[in-house]
Amino acid sequence: LLFFVPVCVAVTVPRSPVTSPPGSDVILDCSFSYKAGTDLGRLVVTWQCPPANHVVHSFYYGQDELSLQNETYRNRTQLFPEQLSVGNASLRLKQVRGEDEGWYTCAVTNQVESTQGDVRLIVAATYSEPQLAIGLPRPGDHVTLTVKVAGGYPRPTLLWLNAAGSDITNQSHTQQSVDSRGLYQIQSELEAVVNEAETFTFELDHPVMEQRVSRAVTLHPSTGVRIEQRSRLPVTFSLLLVLLLALGMFLYGAGAAVTG
Repeated sequence: LLFFVPVCVAVTVPRSPVTSPPGSDVILDCSFSYKAGTDLGRLVVTWQCPPANHVVHSFYYGQDELSLQNETYRNRTQLFPEQLSVGNASLRLKQVRGEDEGWYTCAVTNQVESTQGDVRLIVAATYSEPQLAIGLPRPGDHVTLTVKVAGGYPRPTLLWLNAAGSDITNQSHTQQSVDSRGLYQIQSELEAVVNEAETFTFELDHPVMEQRVSRAVTLHPSTGVRIEQRSRLPVTFSLLLVLLLALGMFLYGAGAAVTG
């Protein structure tokens, strides 16, 4: 007569999504309850990624069994075998990539029963404080507004608006690159001719991280620059370099006039 004592009674996983930036390590929590004193050698822990049910990590017979592991996850996963005795079946996923985003199923099984739970992974990161460079205009000159943002994921929506609120993004030029971690570096430039006071607004919308930045920039050929901040996050533009350059040009011109 064989009698099996159930090892796993229930699997518990986070209800809320787990968010991780690209290039970092993340732990997908999964715990299970069991009856003390049972043989954990019969325990099987499997992590899969639906809907194709790719094998992310497998553990049975007291050790990792990765012959069926999907190549995407090779050398990037880790369980904590020493913590199985306290019901910890969590998975460490290393060097997270954008394509890792999705649902993961944690299944804990013995010879009697199997229970499982689903964890959602979101790959995202907030963008850094935008940096603005402005060429101080003179009447009839082209002025270039340049905005740089970095360190975020995925790519945000960038807009340029004129004083009437019309979208003039098609008049801008945007470049982007991706660093070694998979984070975006973005630069957007808008050129305009300023004959009188003109207002332009730059907007960044990153809904995954609930980040929204809006800046209204008023340029005037004679009085300079004014920036209005409208943002969910505390973001400021540094105009110190521009002002120093303007001061230097003024002093140079004054010195030249005295010399002449």
